[in-house]
Amino acid sequence: MDGVLERLTTNGMATITVRLGNQDFSLERKLVPVNSLKLDATNQRVSYVVRKKAVAVTDHDLHKLIWDMDPVHDLYQSIFQNGGLIEDPIVRRDGTVVEGNCRTVALRELHKKYPQDKRFSQVYVRYLPEDVTEEQLTLLLGELHIAGKIEWRAYEQAEYVWKMHKIFGKTYDYLASHLRWSRSKLAQKIAAYEETKSYIEESGDPNGINRFSHFEEFMKKKELREKRETDSGFMKQFRKWVFENKFPDAKDVRDLPEILGTPDAMKKFEKNDVRGAKEILQEANPSLVSNLYYYLDEAVRELKNIALVELEDLKSGNKVKEDKFRSLYSALMAVSRHTEIKF
Repeated sequence: MDGVLERLTTNGMATITVRLGNQDFSLERKLVPVNSLKLDATNQRVSYVVRKKAVAVTDHDLHKLIWDMDPVHDLYQSIFQNGGLIEDPIVRRDGTVVEGNCRTVALRELHKKYPQDKRFSQVYVRYLPEDVTEEQLTLLLGELHIAGKIEWRAYEQAEYVWKMHKIFGKTYDYLASHLRWSRSKLAQKIAAYEETKSYIEESGDPNGINRFSHFEEFMKKKELREKRETDSGFMKQFRKWVFENKFPDAKDVRDLPEILGTPDAMKKFEKNDVRGAKEILQEANPSLVSNLYYYLDEAVRELKNIALVELEDLKSGNKVKEDKFRSLYSALMAVSRHTEIKF
Protein backbone atom coordinates (compact mmCIF):
# COMPACT_ATOMS: atom_id res chain seq x y z
CA MET A 1 0.00 0.00 0.00
CA ASP A 2 1.00 3.63 -0.32
CA GLY A 3 1.45 3.97 3.43
CA VAL A 4 0.53 1.99 6.57
CA LEU A 5 1.00 3.01 10.21
CA GLU A 6 -0.09 0.80 13.11
CA ARG A 7 -0.46 1.93 16.74
CA LEU A 8 -2.16 0.73 19.92
CA THR A 9 -5.01 2.73 21.45
CA THR A 10 -5.43 3.25 25.21
CA ASN A 11 -7.90 0.34 25.44
CA GLY A 12 -5.39 -2.05 23.88
CA MET A 13 -6.97 -2.15 20.42
CA ALA A 14 -4.83 -1.62 17.35
CA THR A 15 -5.52 1.20 14.91
CA ILE A 16 -4.03 0.90 11.44
CA THR A 17 -3.78 4.11 9.43
CA VAL A 18 -3.76 3.62 5.67
CA ARG A 19 -2.94 6.29 3.10
CA LEU A 20 -4.78 5.93 -0.19
CA GLY A 21 -5.81 8.46 -2.81
CA ASN A 22 -3.74 11.13 -1.06
CA GLN A 23 -5.88 10.75 2.10
CA ASP A 24 -5.53 8.91 5.41
CA PHE A 25 -8.16 6.72 7.02
CA SER A 26 -7.96 4.39 9.98
CA LEU A 27 -8.94 0.76 10.41
CA GLU A 28 -9.63 -0.51 13.92
CA ARG A 29 -8.41 -4.06 14.61
CA LYS A 30 -10.72 -6.01 16.89
CA LEU A 31 -11.48 -9.62 17.87
CA VAL A 32 -15.09 -10.58 17.02
CA PRO A 33 -17.21 -13.76 16.83
CA VAL A 34 -17.03 -15.40 13.40
CA ASN A 35 -20.82 -15.70 13.32
CA SER A 36 -21.20 -11.91 13.70
CA LEU A 37 -19.83 -11.34 10.19
CA LYS A 38 -22.07 -10.92 7.14
CA LEU A 39 -21.12 -11.80 3.56
CA ASP A 40 -21.11 -9.14 0.86
CA ALA A 41 -23.30 -9.67 -2.21
CA THR A 42 -21.15 -7.17 -4.15
CA ASN A 43 -18.05 -9.32 -3.62
CA GLN A 44 -16.40 -9.70 -7.02
CA ARG A 45 -16.12 -13.46 -6.75
CA VAL A 46 -19.90 -13.91 -6.58
CA SER A 47 -21.43 -10.64 -7.84
CA TYR A 48 -21.73 -11.93 -11.41
CA VAL A 49 -23.79 -14.91 -10.19
CA VAL A 50 -25.94 -12.64 -8.04
CA ARG A 51 -26.59 -10.33 -11.00
CA LYS A 52 -27.54 -13.32 -13.12
CA LYS A 53 -30.12 -14.50 -10.57
CA ALA A 54 -31.72 -11.02 -10.67
CA VAL A 55 -33.25 -11.62 -7.23
CA ALA A 56 -32.20 -10.79 -3.70
CA VAL A 57 -29.91 -13.41 -2.18
CA THR A 58 -29.58 -14.26 1.48
CA ASP A 59 -26.41 -14.68 3.50
CA HIS A 60 -27.07 -18.42 3.35
CA ASP A 61 -27.20 -18.28 -0.48
CA LEU A 62 -23.93 -16.37 -0.61
CA HIS A 63 -22.28 -18.80 1.78
CA LYS A 64 -23.25 -21.74 -0.43
CA LEU A 65 -22.08 -19.97 -3.61
CA ILE A 66 -18.67 -19.29 -2.10
CA TRP A 67 -18.33 -22.68 -0.40
CA ASP A 68 -18.99 -24.39 -3.75
CA MET A 69 -15.82 -22.81 -5.18
CA ASP A 70 -12.96 -25.33 -5.18
CA PRO A 71 -10.28 -22.84 -4.03
CA VAL A 72 -12.28 -22.17 -0.85
CA HIS A 73 -11.91 -25.82 0.15
CA ASP A 74 -8.15 -25.47 -0.27
CA LEU A 75 -8.33 -22.32 1.86
CA TYR A 76 -10.28 -24.28 4.50
CA GLN A 77 -7.44 -26.80 4.76
CA SER A 78 -4.82 -24.08 4.90
CA ILE A 79 -6.62 -22.25 7.73
CA PHE A 80 -7.11 -25.51 9.63
CA GLN A 81 -3.44 -26.45 9.35
CA ASN A 82 -2.34 -22.94 10.30
CA GLY A 83 -4.77 -22.78 13.22
CA GLY A 84 -6.37 -19.53 12.08
CA LEU A 85 -6.06 -16.68 9.60
CA ILE A 86 -2.88 -14.91 8.58
CA GLU A 87 -4.67 -11.97 6.93
CA ASP A 88 -7.49 -10.13 8.75
CA PRO A 89 -10.82 -9.66 6.93
CA ILE A 90 -11.77 -6.04 6.34
CA VAL A 91 -15.34 -5.24 7.35
CA ARG A 92 -17.81 -2.39 7.55
CA ARG A 93 -19.16 -1.23 10.92
CA ASP A 94 -22.30 -3.33 10.44
CA GLY A 95 -20.17 -6.48 10.11
CA THR A 96 -20.37 -6.79 6.31
CA VAL A 97 -17.14 -8.32 4.99
CA VAL A 98 -15.78 -6.30 2.06
CA GLU A 99 -12.48 -8.16 1.88
CA GLY A 100 -12.17 -11.75 3.08
CA ASN A 101 -15.51 -13.37 2.19
CA CYS A 102 -13.82 -16.65 1.23
CA ARG A 103 -11.86 -16.71 4.49
CA THR A 104 -15.05 -15.98 6.41
CA VAL A 105 -16.88 -18.90 4.77
CA ALA A 106 -13.95 -21.25 5.42
CA LEU A 107 -13.86 -20.15 9.09
CA ARG A 108 -17.62 -20.65 9.42
CA GLU A 109 -17.26 -24.20 8.14
CA LEU A 110 -14.41 -24.87 10.56
CA HIS A 111 -16.43 -23.42 13.44
CA LYS A 112 -19.36 -25.64 12.42
CA LYS A 113 -17.11 -28.71 12.52
CA TYR A 114 -15.17 -27.69 15.66
CA PRO A 115 -17.65 -25.57 17.68
CA GLN A 116 -15.57 -25.66 20.88
CA ASP A 117 -12.31 -24.59 19.22
CA LYS A 118 -11.78 -20.88 19.91
CA ARG A 119 -9.31 -20.64 17.02
CA PHE A 120 -12.26 -20.87 14.65
CA SER A 121 -15.02 -19.26 16.70
CA GLN A 122 -13.56 -15.75 16.68
CA VAL A 123 -11.37 -13.76 14.35
CA TYR A 124 -9.50 -10.48 14.23
CA VAL A 125 -11.02 -8.06 11.72
CA ARG A 126 -10.18 -4.56 10.55
CA TYR A 127 -13.15 -2.22 10.80
CA LEU A 128 -13.47 0.47 8.17
CA PRO A 129 -14.36 4.00 9.27
CA GLU A 130 -17.96 5.08 8.81
CA ASP A 131 -16.99 7.77 6.30
CA VAL A 132 -14.83 5.65 4.00
CA THR A 133 -15.67 6.44 0.36
CA GLU A 134 -16.32 3.83 -2.31
CA GLU A 135 -13.32 5.17 -4.21
CA GLN A 136 -11.01 4.71 -1.20
CA LEU A 137 -12.38 1.23 -0.68
CA THR A 138 -11.85 0.33 -4.33
CA LEU A 139 -8.29 1.66 -4.16
CA LEU A 140 -7.65 -0.43 -1.06
CA LEU A 141 -8.95 -3.62 -2.68
CA GLY A 142 -6.84 -2.93 -5.76
CA GLU A 143 -3.72 -2.57 -3.64
CA LEU A 144 -4.48 -5.85 -1.87
CA HIS A 145 -5.45 -7.90 -4.90
CA ILE A 146 -3.50 -6.50 -7.86
CA ALA A 147 -0.46 -4.60 -6.62
CA GLY A 148 -0.42 -6.68 -3.41
CA LYS A 149 -0.07 -10.35 -2.53
CA ILE A 150 -3.70 -11.61 -2.45
CA GLU A 151 -4.19 -12.00 -6.16
CA TRP A 152 -7.58 -11.82 -7.81
CA ARG A 153 -8.39 -13.93 -10.81
CA ALA A 154 -8.04 -12.25 -14.21
CA TYR A 155 -11.76 -11.40 -14.54
CA GLU A 156 -11.85 -9.77 -11.10
CA GLN A 157 -8.74 -7.73 -11.90
CA ALA A 158 -10.36 -6.55 -15.12
CA GLU A 159 -13.60 -5.65 -13.33
CA TYR A 160 -11.60 -3.56 -10.86
CA VAL A 161 -9.75 -1.73 -13.64
CA TRP A 162 -13.01 -1.12 -15.52
CA LYS A 163 -14.63 0.30 -12.37
CA MET A 164 -11.69 2.59 -11.64
CA HIS A 165 -11.70 3.92 -15.20
CA LYS A 166 -15.41 4.05 -16.02
CA ILE A 167 -16.94 4.83 -12.62
CA PHE A 168 -14.24 6.74 -10.77
CA GLY A 169 -12.79 8.40 -13.87
CA LYS A 170 -9.18 7.36 -13.35
CA THR A 171 -7.03 7.94 -16.42
CA TYR A 172 -4.86 5.33 -18.06
CA ASP A 173 -1.79 7.25 -16.86
CA TYR A 174 -3.03 7.12 -13.27
CA LEU A 175 -3.89 3.40 -13.47
CA ALA A 176 -0.61 2.54 -15.21
CA SER A 177 1.31 4.18 -12.37
CA HIS A 178 -0.95 2.82 -9.62
CA LEU A 179 -0.99 -0.80 -10.84
CA ARG A 180 2.38 -0.89 -12.61
CA TRP A 181 0.67 -2.00 -15.84
CA SER A 182 1.20 -0.72 -19.38
CA ARG A 183 -1.48 1.38 -21.09
CA SER A 184 -1.99 -1.35 -23.71
CA LYS A 185 -2.59 -3.97 -21.00
CA LEU A 186 -5.12 -1.68 -19.31
CA ALA A 187 -7.00 -1.14 -22.58
CA GLN A 188 -7.05 -4.88 -23.30
CA LYS A 189 -8.31 -5.72 -19.79
CA ILE A 190 -11.13 -3.17 -19.97
CA ALA A 191 -12.23 -4.27 -23.46
CA ALA A 192 -12.06 -7.95 -22.49
CA TYR A 193 -14.14 -7.29 -19.37
CA GLU A 194 -16.82 -5.44 -21.34
CA GLU A 195 -17.04 -8.22 -23.91
CA THR A 196 -17.15 -10.94 -21.24
CA LYS A 197 -19.93 -9.06 -19.48
CA SER A 198 -21.86 -8.91 -22.78
CA TYR A 199 -21.25 -12.61 -23.29
CA ILE A 200 -22.58 -13.53 -19.82
CA GLU A 201 -25.69 -11.38 -20.25
CA GLU A 202 -26.36 -12.65 -23.77
CA SER A 203 -25.64 -16.36 -23.32
CA GLY A 204 -26.65 -16.98 -19.72
CA ASP A 205 -23.61 -19.28 -19.50
CA PRO A 206 -23.31 -20.28 -15.81
CA ASN A 207 -19.54 -20.59 -16.33
CA GLY A 208 -19.34 -17.29 -18.18
CA ILE A 209 -16.80 -15.76 -15.84
CA ASN A 210 -14.40 -18.56 -16.77
CA ARG A 211 -14.60 -17.48 -20.42
CA PHE A 212 -12.85 -14.18 -19.66
CA SER A 213 -9.53 -15.62 -20.80
CA HIS A 214 -11.01 -16.20 -24.27
CA PHE A 215 -11.85 -12.51 -24.60
CA GLU A 216 -8.51 -11.49 -23.14
CA GLU A 217 -6.68 -13.59 -25.74
CA PHE A 218 -8.91 -11.99 -28.38
CA MET A 219 -7.86 -8.47 -27.29
CA LYS A 220 -4.17 -9.38 -27.45
CA LYS A 221 -4.40 -9.92 -31.23
CA LYS A 222 -4.18 -6.75 -33.26
CA GLU A 223 -5.97 -8.31 -36.24
CA LEU A 224 -8.93 -9.29 -34.07
CA ARG A 225 -9.13 -5.88 -32.38
CA GLU A 226 -9.23 -4.24 -35.80
CA LYS A 227 -11.96 -6.61 -37.01
CA ARG A 228 -13.95 -5.80 -33.88
CA GLU A 229 -13.78 -2.10 -34.82
CA THR A 230 -14.63 -2.52 -38.51
CA ASP A 231 -17.19 -5.36 -38.43
CA SER A 232 -20.18 -4.57 -36.21
CA GLY A 233 -21.42 -8.16 -36.16
CA PHE A 234 -18.12 -9.88 -35.52
CA MET A 235 -18.22 -9.85 -31.71
CA LYS A 236 -21.68 -11.38 -31.66
CA GLN A 237 -20.36 -14.18 -33.88
CA PHE A 238 -17.28 -14.61 -31.67
CA ARG A 239 -19.45 -14.83 -28.54
CA LYS A 240 -21.48 -17.54 -30.29
CA TRP A 241 -18.29 -19.48 -31.06
CA VAL A 242 -17.19 -19.22 -27.43
CA PHE A 243 -20.58 -20.48 -26.22
CA GLU A 244 -20.42 -23.40 -28.69
CA ASN A 245 -16.98 -24.28 -27.29
CA LYS A 246 -15.27 -23.81 -30.64
CA PHE A 247 -12.15 -22.89 -28.64
CA PRO A 248 -11.63 -25.69 -26.06
CA ASP A 249 -8.63 -23.78 -24.72
CA ALA A 250 -8.49 -19.99 -24.51
CA LYS A 251 -5.08 -20.05 -26.19
CA ASP A 252 -6.77 -21.47 -29.29
CA VAL A 253 -8.13 -17.96 -29.95
CA ARG A 254 -4.60 -16.95 -30.97
CA ASP A 255 -5.03 -18.99 -34.18
CA LEU A 256 -8.26 -17.26 -35.19
CA PRO A 257 -6.67 -14.58 -37.44
CA GLU A 258 -5.00 -17.25 -39.59
CA ILE A 259 -8.17 -19.33 -39.65
CA LEU A 260 -10.20 -16.33 -40.82
CA GLY A 261 -7.69 -15.81 -43.63
CA THR A 262 -7.67 -19.44 -44.78
CA PRO A 263 -10.97 -20.50 -46.45
CA ASP A 264 -10.45 -24.26 -46.02
CA ALA A 265 -9.53 -23.83 -42.37
CA MET A 266 -12.55 -21.60 -41.82
CA LYS A 267 -14.89 -24.22 -43.28
CA LYS A 268 -13.42 -26.85 -40.97
CA PHE A 269 -13.70 -24.50 -38.02
CA GLU A 270 -17.37 -23.76 -38.65
CA LYS A 271 -18.15 -27.45 -39.13
CA ASN A 272 -16.19 -28.69 -36.09
CA ASP A 273 -13.95 -26.57 -33.90
CA VAL A 274 -10.54 -24.92 -33.85
CA ARG A 275 -8.67 -28.23 -33.65
CA GLY A 276 -9.76 -29.34 -37.11
CA ALA A 277 -8.97 -25.92 -38.53
CA LYS A 278 -5.49 -26.01 -37.00
CA GLU A 279 -4.74 -29.30 -38.74
CA ILE A 280 -5.30 -27.58 -42.08
CA LEU A 281 -3.22 -24.59 -41.03
CA GLN A 282 -0.40 -26.84 -39.90
CA GLU A 283 -0.30 -28.65 -43.24
CA ALA A 284 0.10 -25.30 -44.98
CA ASN A 285 2.49 -23.88 -42.38
CA PRO A 286 4.56 -26.35 -40.30
CA SER A 287 5.87 -23.41 -38.25
CA LEU A 288 2.66 -23.55 -36.24
CA VAL A 289 3.62 -26.87 -34.64
CA SER A 290 7.38 -27.09 -35.13
CA ASN A 291 9.98 -24.99 -33.35
CA LEU A 292 12.44 -25.82 -36.12
CA TYR A 293 10.32 -24.29 -38.89
CA TYR A 294 9.21 -21.42 -36.66
CA TYR A 295 12.82 -20.39 -36.06
CA LEU A 296 13.67 -20.91 -39.73
CA ASP A 297 10.94 -18.42 -40.60
CA GLU A 298 12.28 -16.03 -37.98
CA ALA A 299 15.83 -16.36 -39.34
CA VAL A 300 14.64 -15.68 -42.90
CA ARG A 301 12.75 -12.57 -41.73
CA GLU A 302 15.81 -11.29 -39.88
CA LEU A 303 18.11 -11.91 -42.84
CA LYS A 304 15.76 -10.16 -45.26
CA ASN A 305 15.72 -7.14 -42.99
CA ILE A 306 19.32 -7.20 -41.87
CA ALA A 307 20.58 -3.77 -40.85
CA LEU A 308 23.19 -2.03 -43.01
CA VAL A 309 25.48 -1.71 -39.99
CA GLU A 310 25.51 -5.52 -39.65
CA LEU A 311 26.41 -5.95 -43.32
CA GLU A 312 29.24 -3.42 -42.95
CA ASP A 313 30.46 -5.19 -39.82
CA LEU A 314 30.62 -8.50 -41.70
CA LYS A 315 32.30 -6.83 -44.64
CA SER A 316 34.96 -5.37 -42.37
CA GLY A 317 35.91 -8.87 -41.16
CA ASN A 318 34.18 -9.40 -37.80
CA LYS A 319 35.34 -12.99 -37.25
CA VAL A 320 32.90 -13.85 -34.45
CA LYS A 321 29.90 -12.83 -36.56
CA GLU A 322 31.35 -14.50 -39.67
CA ASP A 323 31.56 -17.77 -37.74
CA LYS A 324 27.83 -17.57 -36.99
CA PHE A 325 27.08 -17.52 -40.72
CA ARG A 326 29.60 -20.27 -41.38
CA SER A 327 27.86 -22.45 -38.76
CA LEU A 328 24.51 -21.76 -40.42
CA TYR A 329 25.91 -22.63 -43.85
CA SER A 330 27.48 -25.83 -42.49
CA ALA A 331 24.18 -26.90 -40.91
CA LEU A 332 22.30 -26.24 -44.15
CA MET A 333 24.82 -28.26 -46.14
CA ALA A 334 24.45 -31.18 -43.72
CA VAL A 335 20.67 -31.12 -44.25
CA SER A 336 21.25 -30.98 -48.02
CA ARG A 337 23.48 -34.03 -47.97
CA HIS A 338 20.96 -36.08 -46.01
CA THR A 339 17.83 -34.96 -47.88
CA GLU A 340 19.27 -34.15 -51.33
CA ILE A 341 17.60 -30.74 -51.16
CA LYS A 342 19.29 -28.40 -53.60
CA PHE A 343 20.09 -24.87 -52.37
